[in-house]
Amino acid sequence: MFDLPKVEPFFDEYQLHAIGCRCGHVTRGKLPVGVPAGCFGPGIVAVVALLIGVFRLSKRMVPDLMADLFGLRMSVGAVIGCQLLASEALAATVEEAKAHVVEQPVKHADETGWHEGPQRSRAWLWTVVTKSVVVFMVHARRNTEAAQALLVRSAGVLITDRHGAYGWWPDRMRQFCWAHIRRDVQAIIERGGVSAAVGKTLLDEIGRMFHWWHRLRDGTLSRRSFQVYMRSLRARFESALKLGAACDHPKTSKTCANLLKHADALWTFVRVSGVEPTNNPAEQAVRHPVLIRKVSYGTHSDAGSRFVERILTVHATLRRQQRDIVGFLRDACVAKLQARQAPSLLPTPPLSVPLAA
Repeated sequence: MFDLPKVEPFFDEYQLHAIGCRCGHVTRGKLPVGVPAGCFGPGIVAVVALLIGVFRLSKRMVPDLMADLFGLRMSVGAVIGCQLLASEALAATVEEAKAHVVEQPVKHADETGWHEGPQRSRAWLWTVVTKSVVVFMVHARRNTEAAQALLVRSAGVLITDRHGAYGWWPDRMRQFCWAHIRRDVQAIIERGGVSAAVGKTLLDEIGRMFHWWHRLRDGTLSRRSFQVYMRSLRARFESALKLGAACDHPKTSKTCANLLKHADALWTFVRVSGVEPTNNPAEQAVRHPVLIRKVSYGTHSDAGSRFVERILTVHATLRRQQRDIVGFLRDACVAKLQARQAPSLLPTPPLSVPLAA
């Protein structure tokens, strides 16, 4: 039987004595290094940041929870102060994570709607997912500029949908998501006529592709055999695309012509080991932020957006690595207070990152 003990906060009192001189000068004691100037220590800051940024509690609900669980009284202003301190403590750590994902050989990218500013203007939450590290970014645009701000340069293989913001990435090093393509093909079928015939041919080939891919992934089919099977499948699939591009339905023609234009981006997963044919990791990564957006309606300010980026990056990465998030947040806050090196999100960090000034 598991149970929880009663948890009560402890406190330390620091008395800073002052001695006055006849000349009017007053000498006051100083706090020891690492002692916060505010009322709340790193452990409380870590918990508050987690409640706001991960578990979707509003800033007005956090004081109620802290009082109910720990008998600790906090104001909404104190909650905001904890949020700002946690955000600053994570800044250098997240910058290191951003630099890390740029260099990875395989990465997934996706974006979802967001709201930012007092007027809740339209914005976008972007993410890049690698084997061990996940990074988030809030940006006002859903365009090439935003994609380049996050991905920096075309290094490694990038798995995405067919959104044009990623068009600067070379097709031979890009992988279109086949789950999205299958939905596009289903739309072609529903148009009827010649489109339906073309779409059914394409859908049959997609079914065969996933069947062989699952066998390759499960270890019941060798990569060499998989590549042989996919060679003939590619020829049949692209022949059907040519028929679709020549049909009289404008939407079907446009979709098929676009896929032919970027044909290399359809088959990278066949050529490069470790590349998946779908963008599921990135789509799964944005599901939790979508729930946060629905509850909070986005962020009020630039500082709020930076906090969201950092706490989501830390949470998603540590979950992916099965590491303790509360302890990590507390260590980051302690490092900030003591002007020490911040902890690293990298799976086997050779060195910690220097604390940002």
